[in-house]
Amino acid sequence: MRGSFNVEREDAPLYHLVLNTDRLPVDACVKAICQLVRHSRFQDHATTQSALADKFLEAKISSAFGDEIGGSIAPAGVTVSVDNGRVTLAGTSSSGNLRARAEKVAARIAGVCTIDNRIISVPSHGSRF
Repeated sequence: MRGSFNVEREDAPLYHLVLNTDRLPVDACVKAICQLVRHSRFQDHATTQSALADKFLEAKISSAFGDEIGGSIAPAGVTVSVDNGRVTLAGTSSSGNLRARAEKVAARIAGVCTIDNRIISVPSHGSRF
């Protein structure tokens, strides 16, 4: 997790709940979790499900970019955001064909409704001395 997200898996602040099984028996931890799951604050709501679906779609598109376009063409500055299946691609690139390729890759992903392609192609010029 350090390489991908710059966090350690053991960092307690990353979690909503941390139970120390050295101090509590496992069955007491399970009982506490079951009680919390039944509480209305922890029930799945449509907005939560929609937000998770959007994040999952963002991850699938970003992964497809890595697989199909590659890091040499798709710079780290190109971002993907999703809102209810509507995809926005944004960023700049010196590759003239990145804009069209990124849109084609995103369009093939299941769940994509529309694409707003805001990737700007900026010609690269050699440095002058």
